[in-house]
Order: sequence, then C-alpha cells, then structure tokens
Amino acid sequence: MKPEISAVLTTHNHAHFLPMVLEGLARQNLQPSRFEVVVVDDGSTDDTQKILKEWQTRLPMRIVRQNRAGLAAAKNLGIFVASGPVIVFLDDDNVADPDLLVMHLASHLAFPDSNVAVLGYTSIAEDIRQIPVMRHVTEVGCQLFSNVPVKSGEALDYTAFLSGRSSCKRSLLVQKGVFNPDFDSGCEDIELGWRLARHGLRVIYQPQARSVMIKALTFDQFCERSYRQGRSQYRFSQLHKETEIQTYCEIMPALQGWREHSQSYEAHLKWTQKLDRLAVAWKHAGISVPAIFQRTLDDAYRQAFFLSRAKAIADARRLDADKNGTQAPWLSKLKFRFL
Repeated sequence: MKPEISAVLTTHNHAHFLPMVLEGLARQNLQPSRFEVVVVDDGSTDDTQKILKEWQTRLPMRIVRQNRAGLAAAKNLGIFVASGPVIVFLDDDNVADPDLLVMHLASHLAFPDSNVAVLGYTSIAEDIRQIPVMRHVTEVGCQLFSNVPVKSGEALDYTAFLSGRSSCKRSLLVQKGVFNPDFDSGCEDIELGWRLARHGLRVIYQPQARSVMIKALTFDQFCERSYRQGRSQYRFSQLHKETEIQTYCEIMPALQGWREHSQSYEAHLKWTQKLDRLAVAWKHAGISVPAIFQRTLDDAYRQAFFLSRAKAIADARRLDADKNGTQAPWLSKLKFRFL
C-alpha cells in the first residue's frame, strides 16, 4: 500500500538536531501506513547516518545518501525516491507539530488540482527567540522567514513556495519541473515556483500545518548566510531576465548600495558585532535593552545583512564581467574580501 504523503527531509551535518526532528515526525497524528519519511543525506560527515539508522524502526523511513551536491540536488533526489502523490518538504532544523502532515494532506484533499501547493507556518523556539539577532531576523527584518499575514486558505503567488514548509503534488514536479541543482544555498524554491507559475501554480496558506525552528544563528553566521543568499539571488536574476525577477532579487539596489558603502562595510560589521555582543550580555544579565539602543541595533543588523547580500551580488557580477571582458570601471577599483 502506497503512502498518501511523503515527507522529504534533506539534511547535511545536523546530527545534533535530527533526534528532535525525527521525534516530531514519530508523533504525527497520522497512521504510519499513510505516510513515509524520505531522508536524503547530502554527504554528511558527522553522526547523521548512525542516528538515522537508530530511528529506522520507529518511523516508516527510507534513507538515501548522496555525495555533497547541495540542497536543490538533495531535494530532487527525494522527489524521485518518494512514492506518495503529495510531497511535503522539511528542513533538518525544524520540528513538526503533531498535526503537520494531517493538515498538509487535508489541504490537498480540499484542493485536489495538480497545480495547488500548500504553505505551512513556521515559528521559532522560545529558547532562541530571546537571542537579539534571532529576534531581528524573524520578527523585525524578517530576513530568515516571514510568516504570511493572510487568512487560512487564501491563495498566494510563487514567492510563497517556500520549500522548507511547503507541499505539492509529486506529479506537478515530475511533469513540469524540479529544483535547479545550480542552486546550492537559497532561492532554489522561489526559482522553481517562478517556473511552475507558468503552469498555473497556486499556493494555499494553511497556518495549522505548523513547525518550529530550533536552530540559532549568530550574527557572523547570518552575515555568511546573507552572502550566500545574495549569490543565489544573482544567479536567479541571470536565469530569468524578467523585470519582476530583477526587482525580487534586488539587483540594482544591491549594486548601488555596494557602490556607496563598500569602503565602510568591514567597519560596519565590526561595529554591529560590538552592539550585538552588548545586547547578548544584557540579555544574559537580565537587563532590558533600552528602546533607543534596540532601534540602533536593528538598523545596524539590517544594513549589515543587506550589504552582505549586496557584496555577493557585486562579487558575482564582477566575476561575470571578468569572464566576458566587460568589467565595470567602478567595480575594478574595489577590494573584495568577506570577513
């Protein structure tokens, strides 16, 4: 008997999170015969395989492993291994609510058209919500994820096809297109959503399909993540030249921002690091952060993450220009070094 829904979990070197993630899947309010978990190990070098094998007897789970090839390639492998007609994509640092699979499946039964996807809701664990940078990226700047302020069942566009919390019919992907393996970190889901939109993709919001993010990032880690995101945005913009995609990827604002602020970038990162450390120290000491300091810190975070993305876009554009022999004069004068 085939499962009705396949949970595709891609993972890389997150062995310390996997027990909590797998425990969430073991607690699903859906009979084990109705779902499967397909875990794609993208070349992990930690204890991932050991932990997965320990859990095989507790879950209807299949484990596949590939050499390190990136997030998009791992998701594609999961798609073709999965046997359920509905696929829900899961991140390896998110813990599923017991009703997550039930709500995704129920939504697809309510919207049976092959072009309908479902977006769930992700919150952040309380123990990391208090970390200053995590508060900013999830509640203020929303650089990490932005929960959709719409009603349950409302239709959204391709930009809501966020693969760590979305599901869709397997037939849509197999027939109309899968993730572009050139995207190893970021934009792989929105880029696919853009292509699927040509085939009528609709994304339905289902806030009762809940998960909780359990991974905390430091300021430095989020700068690195922002840089990778910017690199992916540039790649996205080069694949699709439509004005809508250029606007979404913020190519021109990024290049202009980098042109204006590249010389002060490293100094700004160091200053923001100091503010961040002070905010963390106050939190640990139980001292309330003054409102004016909080506004200053949020502005500093926002600028640091924007410029990290902008730097990646400028770097990628410079490399393309070098290859084509058309390097922009102002780019040739800049020193590029990421902290």
